[in-house]
Amino acid sequence: MGSNHKQPKLEVRVKNIIEVDGLKFKDLNNSGKLEPYKDWRLSPKERAENLVTLMNIDEKIGMMLINTRKMGLSQEDKSKTSHDGVLDEAIVEKGENIFAVSKIYGTTHTIENMHLRHFIHRDNHRPAQMAEWINKMNEVAEGTRLGIPVLITSNSRNENGESIFGMNDAVGIFSTWPGTLGLAAAAMGDIKNGGDASLISEFAQIAHDEWDATGIRKGYMYMADTATDPRWQRTYGTFGEDPEFISEVIGRIIDGFQGKELGKNSIAMTTKHFPGGGARENGFDPHYAEGKWNLYPTPGSLEKYHLPPFRAAVEHGTSSIMPYYSIPSISKSVVQEFEGEDIPFEEVGFTFNHYFLQHILRGKLGFKGYINSDSGITNKMSWGVEDKTEAERFAKAINAGTDIVADTNDIENLKIAIEKGWISEKRINEANVRLLTEMFTLGIFDDRTYVSPEYATEVVSTPKHWEAAYEAHKKSVTVLKNSNMTLPLSAEKLANKKVYVEVFHKDP
Repeated sequence: MGSNHKQPKLEVRVKNIIEVDGLKFKDLNNSGKLEPYKDWRLSPKERAENLVTLMNIDEKIGMMLINTRKMGLSQEDKSKTSHDGVLDEAIVEKGENIFAVSKIYGTTHTIENMHLRHFIHRDNHRPAQMAEWINKMNEVAEGTRLGIPVLITSNSRNENGESIFGMNDAVGIFSTWPGTLGLAAAAMGDIKNGGDASLISEFAQIAHDEWDATGIRKGYMYMADTATDPRWQRTYGTFGEDPEFISEVIGRIIDGFQGKELGKNSIAMTTKHFPGGGARENGFDPHYAEGKWNLYPTPGSLEKYHLPPFRAAVEHGTSSIMPYYSIPSISKSVVQEFEGEDIPFEEVGFTFNHYFLQHILRGKLGFKGYINSDSGITNKMSWGVEDKTEAERFAKAINAGTDIVADTNDIENLKIAIEKGWISEKRINEANVRLLTEMFTLGIFDDRTYVSPEYATEVVSTPKHWEAAYEAHKKSVTVLKNSNMTLPLSAEKLANKKVYVEVFHKDP
């Protein structure tokens, strides 16, 4: 199916525009000809399939990795920046975070020579600065052999919370709403008062507009996990414990950010953490070895509690899905079924788990998008495959169905796995087509490559966005105890009395 033939407004900063049949196209590879991948009249999948035939193996490898990328503004040594301080060009021999210890290269080198095109944005600068940063990276990308643009993703940016690397990276710049659990409380309150969960839709639409204006076109969000262990420290990032309610919320979130179908104004969603991270052992989190097991001691719990929100995500067309680090435990679970079939547990993390990704997610749930690993699965959180080399872990994950590996620039080990014949060329091409189809659909090859920093400032500072967020905060306040019916405070109750409010919060 081709797109309509209305001429998009194209902007190039390095390459040329060519004219064919009275229409304009970006000459992204300087060939002077109109190859299918440059033809915006064709479907995203047709264009992706053509582009993959033109890519060499190193370009395909770079496409399958996504790594955290700092902005030049976050680099204290300005001699290690380029493009007027916008891009960070520092080389860090041992860049360490909770996900990996790895050598980090400059932005230009990473795009031009390592061929990465997906980047995670964790800095917290002003909207116009973010927009300019994304523009400059795309300028560098446009100058490469095939002119493949970059796609920036981020964890949520519209929640009030503490800044925690890898979970809540940025707060207070975009309109600042309650945290995920607070949004759930506000929406649930509306439902109990005879309304519906449309507050979630309003939130998603407003957040979408801010992301779209800034050029961040992909979100690592939201958590569709059902909270079944209150000790899990990531409960705050869930929508609670009711699978039916979570399913509705996830559907509204995806519709708000992506639209009814993915298109050039969408923010592509990565729903996480398949098949549900709530099934914790002692509440421990699988970022750490102590929490690496998913337990299912209750018959039917996987199908009844954990999988329904992911079915909703697939039905609403989520662009990608992120599997969790954790391993399904045989010895600490009872046999689980899905749609009448026993589920065989292979004791490896879900990103390495062929049955869960292929048979359940793609086969049973009908997922058509791509699978994006969680961060650090080849070097730190390699649960169940700790005895394998990093190249073997890449092979295991990709052959299980993972299309892009997160928070790494380890092109060397992925290349070893391919050169040794552990991953087929067909599988590499399949992953690349999936990843590029999203990029083409989002329009970043055409008229959505560059964004206006001034417009980003204008959209994010829209008063009604912040007012709506404030209203949600008021609704999200939840009364846990109301001793002696102290609330609501009436004039009679307040007569000649002072009210003391104590707030508990750990020091920043």
